[in-house]
Amino acid sequence: MPQPRHLRNAPITEAIIDVRAKSRPELDVSKLAGPHSTVSDRLPLQEERKGGQVTFHVGSSGPLPPEIQDLGVQGYFYKSTDQKLIAQFRNDGFTLNRLKPYTSWDELFPFAMELWALYTSLAEPEAVTRLALRYINHISFPPGPGDLDDYLLAAPPIPEELPQHIGPFQTRVTILDPQEACAANVIQVFDPGPPGGSPSLILDIDAFKNTNLPPADPDVRVTLEYLHDFKNRIFFSTLTEKTLDQFK
Repeated sequence: MPQPRHLRNAPITEAIIDVRAKSRPELDVSKLAGPHSTVSDRLPLQEERKGGQVTFHVGSSGPLPPEIQDLGVQGYFYKSTDQKLIAQFRNDGFTLNRLKPYTSWDELFPFAMELWALYTSLAEPEAVTRLALRYINHISFPPGPGDLDDYLLAAPPIPEELPQHIGPFQTRVTILDPQEACAANVIQVFDPGPPGGSPSLILDIDAFKNTNLPPADPDVRVTLEYLHDFKNRIFFSTLTEKTLDQFK
């Protein structure tokens, strides 16, 4: 496996830090509008996050018109001016999205923890129920036919007696880490591109752990850091050094 390391030009199109929480029954969602003035220098744009619910019914004569319920404001989005950095303060938790260009974990994670502390001071959730990191990567390969094994360490195997030319494919596997009671959903979507064009791969890694932690428990931070290491091990175990060279 290639050695995990910082890649200056990482192929990350979106990085997501997600903390799901059990809210207090008496939570007033409008309180979550407070962060705007606190982080307005970095996230000056604010939008309401509204929710809805559609219920379908079937009567004796067939389907009935759907019942649509407006759930009202469920939280708020806070965005940077270029809309590449987005924080979500919701009734069920907090999420920080970083769109391309990705900077670094050392820059993103402290800001996420700052926002999480702010969220807990406003929402006062009862518990943290799930922690997750999701990294979506878009990787291009050299144009023309080639051997996927030169670029991927986990390409789908083809029996030797069959033609070795491969078209589009999608794989999904859940990797379990029993020692830390966490897991990761790993999706690969390969597109060979047009004739003579450049093949590409979407590598989507969603590492997560179900929890029942007090919001201020240090294990919130510790678990997210472990999930980041877990995600990195999966990423570097999937790609060859030949592929990684383009991201230095």
